[in-house]
Amino acid sequence: MESIFQKIIDNGFSDLRGLTVDASIPVPQYIINEILEAALQGNKNLDYCQVSIGAQNWVSVNLKTSMWPWPFNFKLRLFRLVDFTPSPKIRARLENHVLLGKLGSFFKALPDGVNIYGDQIVVDIGHFLHTPEQKRILGLIKSAEIRTEAGKVILEIRIEIDE
Repeated sequence: MESIFQKIIDNGFSDLRGLTVDASIPVPQYIINEILEAALQGNKNLDYCQVSIGAQNWVSVNLKTSMWPWPFNFKLRLFRLVDFTPSPKIRARLENHVLLGKLGSFFKALPDGVNIYGDQIVVDIGHFLHTPEQKRILGLIKSAEIRTEAGKVILEIRIEIDE
């Protein structure tokens, strides 16, 4: 069975042309924090980063940087739509500490793939994918929306394999 799945992946999913999948994926807060921990490993500027997911796309981020003695608590409002041009990006509006966020960006405290433009934080998902398989699977996603409930993020995605 594994060899069949590997063949489908190796063929770029071309054997499944015409496939369309609409999926709702609930991701608990603890998994988001585990993903963040793995993504930030080796970053010398950040000591830790923990998120708390609230309802209506509100997120609280507790961040400790080696450049400052005290932790920060940022309040973010996630944009509902994921921007897919040219690489998938999650955007959030920074609701507090905008100046500190800009300073952190200026002093390169943020990891590669995370940028601040004005009062927006932009996370380039493609930057954190390392294997060709991960990038290929991400390329199948044609649209994605984000919504939150207390303690979880719900991704509404559409996957299509072009004919």
